[in-house]
Amino acid sequence: MKKPNPLAAGLKAMAAGQVQKQSELVHKVTPQPETKPVSAVEKKAANKTVMIGAHFSPQVRRALLLVQAHPNNEGKLTKELLGEAINDLCAKYGIPEPYRGE
Repeated sequence: MKKPNPLAAGLKAMAAGQVQKQSELVHKVTPQPETKPVSAVEKKAANKTVMIGAHFSPQVRRALLLVQAHPNNEGKLTKELLGEAINDLCAKYGIPEPYRGE
């Protein structure tokens, strides 16, 4: 049995006058004021954050979730925990701690 083609069925219905034309269905829309397109550089400048990532084994993710669920965590999010870990690493190497709890 041949599968019905919705495009062909729609075209047949339109040819028979059973379906309204698209121009009749379109509602009048008030034009929006023109806005200047934002470039990728402007978006980065406005955001001022960068993505830092790496692939780890599932055990690393599980350990991070356990730390996040720990009662002494005080409800810190994953981003906050990773920022804290980066600060600990920087302190170990004598580099100023960059994460400020953003």
